[in-house]
Amino acid sequence: MNGSPRLVLGADTLCWHLRLETGDIDLERVLAETASAGGQYLQLTLHHARDRSVEDLRGLARRAGDLGLRILASGDFLGGARFGDQPRVAAERVEAWLERAVALGSPLLRVTSGFYRADLADKPDAIEAERRWVIEALGASLPAARDAGVTLAVENHSDFTAAEYRSIIEAVDDACARVFLDVINPVAALEDPVPVVAALAPLAVAGHVKDFELESIQTEGGYHRRGFSVLYRYPGEGIADLPRIWSALAAGLDGRELPIAVEGLDSLPDVRDQAERLRRSLEHLRGLVPAPAAA
Repeated sequence: MNGSPRLVLGADTLCWHLRLETGDIDLERVLAETASAGGQYLQLTLHHARDRSVEDLRGLARRAGDLGLRILASGDFLGGARFGDQPRVAAERVEAWLERAVALGSPLLRVTSGFYRADLADKPDAIEAERRWVIEALGASLPAARDAGVTLAVENHSDFTAAEYRSIIEAVDDACARVFLDVINPVAALEDPVPVVAALAPLAVAGHVKDFELESIQTEGGYHRRGFSVLYRYPGEGIADLPRIWSALAAGLDGRELPIAVEGLDSLPDVRDQAERLRRSLEHLRGLVPAPAAA
C-alpha cells in the first residue's frame, strides 16, 4: 500500500431531509451542525437547495469555508431505459446540476441510475438494459462534465452489482466517470458489503457510510415471523461489520484520499437529534482501524 489512506469524514444533508423539507432547519444551520459535530465537509443533495439561486450557492460555499468545511454536490436519478428516456435526458439533467456544483466549488457530482435492483430482480434483461442505458447516459453527459472540470460519480444505489459497476466504468473509459461508493447499500441486494467495497474502492472518488439493523415482522401471536425489515441507522447504531468494511475500503484506496459522508436516512420532521447522532457516529468511525485522517 502506497501510504495510509485518508478517509475524510462528513455528513450528507439527507441526515436532515425531513426537517429541511418542512423548513424546520436551513442549510446554513446544517453547515453549523456539521462543523460542531466534527464533520470535515457537507455532501449537499441539490434537491435540498432547489430554491436557492446559483449566487446563493456561491454564498453558501463561502459560509462553509468560514466554518472550515467544503461542500460536495449530489444530483439525483439520471433516468432509465424502462421509462423510454433517451440518454440526452440524463445529459440535460447533469448539465443543470453541473452549474450548481461549480457554484459550490465541488470537484464532483454524485448521480444515480433510475432503478432499484429489487424492483427488477426477476427481470435480468431489464437490468442489462439499464446497465447499457447508464453507459450511454454517462457518455452523453461527459462532455459537459469535462468542460466544467467536474467528475461524475455514479452511486452504487442498490441497483447494479460490483461487477456490473466495473463494466460500466470500463465501457465509459473516461477519468471523469467514477464511482460514488456507499459501503452499506449492498445489503439492499442481499450482498455482503465487504467484497463489494473491496471491488469498487479503487474506482471510488467519494461515498456514503451508514449502519443498519434488522427488525422481525412477527405473525399475530408471534409463533413465527412473516419476514424482516432492514432499517438504516447512523454508523455505530446497528449491526454492520464496519471494522471489516473500513479495512476493505482502506485497502482498496491504496493511499488515496476519500471523502465519505454519514448518510442518516431515518430522520423525522419533528426530532432534532441529528447533530448529536452525527457527533457520536463520527467519533465511532474515527475509532476504527485504520483511522480516518485528522481534520
